[in-house]
Amino acid sequence: MNSDVTDELKRESRETRWEASSAVLVVVLLQAALGVLSLRHGWTLWGVGGWVWLVPIFPELLLAITVAAEGRGGDLDQTGERRKLGVALLVVVAVFNAVALALLIMELFTGEVRTGGELAIEAVVVWSTLVFTSGMLFWELDGGGPRGRAFEPGGQRDFLFSEMTAPRLVSPDWHPRLLDYIYLSFTTAIAWSAADVLPLSRNAKVMMAIETSLSALTILLVAARAVSVIG
Repeated sequence: MNSDVTDELKRESRETRWEASSAVLVVVLLQAALGVLSLRHGWTLWGVGGWVWLVPIFPELLLAITVAAEGRGGDLDQTGERRKLGVALLVVVAVFNAVALALLIMELFTGEVRTGGELAIEAVVVWSTLVFTSGMLFWELDGGGPRGRAFEPGGQRDFLFSEMTAPRLVSPDWHPRLLDYIYLSFTTAIAWSAADVLPLSRNAKVMMAIETSLSALTILLVAARAVSVIG
């Protein structure tokens, strides 16, 4: 392994350990805060107690530990297994979030919503969780994940960042980091379309389409209803 690849792997390891773990902990704090509020005020999610918001915290904490361990490098087979576990845990969190959104929408149609404030807080947490989990999935799957991109800087990619089209305008060692993927996820969720990043693979297009659909449901149905109730 040449020195350039070694340097890339060291840099990728630092990003994985700190950036990814921090992003997961943000989601944990959001879920925990909503869970505490729900239990304190007696909020329910389509008849289910407020404790339901605390359910995904365990897989989220396991995810934080997994990505931190993955970032330490070491044996490639072990790193690959950790990455698979990380992706699986991300999918679990994303599925739970989608189910929570479905239950929120059911509340709208059954008239079980109590206050606009409750609905608004739940919508913010669901939408924010969607942005973070989608961004981390983009980051984990693009070009085989951060370690795969470090091994093959010129390899196949699922996303084309604008910086890649104008390398003379950015730092020579520029490469997409987790924040770039979370920004991609944010713009996809808020604008419902690609902004400065283009999907290159069918997998990327499907993932962005799913995120856009869930975001549209959250904003158009849940958040809009919350505003109308408050008004």
